[in-house]
Amino acid sequence: MKHTKKIAFLIFFVSLFSILPVYAEDTDASRTPDPYGAEEFKQWQKDLRRFEIITFGALPFVSLLSFWAYDISRSIAHKGDPAYNPWPIKDAKIAVKLTEKEQLGVFLTAVGISLGVAIIDLTYRSIKRANAKKLEQKNEEEAILLIPIEENKSEETETPNTGESDDAQ
Repeated sequence: MKHTKKIAFLIFFVSLFSILPVYAEDTDASRTPDPYGAEEFKQWQKDLRRFEIITFGALPFVSLLSFWAYDISRSIAHKGDPAYNPWPIKDAKIAVKLTEKEQLGVFLTAVGISLGVAIIDLTYRSIKRANAKKLEQKNEEEAILLIPIEENKSEETETPNTGESDDAQ
């Protein structure tokens, strides 16, 4: 009985002190990270990221179209042979499979086309950004520079200063 009281007391203290840190947590602190600011990344970093996204984003579609175009070109080269029919009408039992060299060639062509699409996008956006900057500089009005007119000192020495205004003389 004495032993169970010690165990119960120990369980009570362990549970009490293990729960207290939960209540001590700061509830005002946000665990959500701050969004990126407008000036957090340089322009070349943004352009590189966009280039990467476009390259890898276009790759699946370009790969599909490249393999499809290669199938069609093989079908045209072997007219009338059902073993070389293009993908939608190909019979898997009699179709001639692509060799590894052909597959690699078609895939590398797809990679090249994807890179080309990304380069075209990068070039277009760079030219557009440069033109916008030139237009902005062209539209900036130059500050008007006011130059005070200095009175000719020789005129002051020729006319006596009587305290009257210039109109009265």
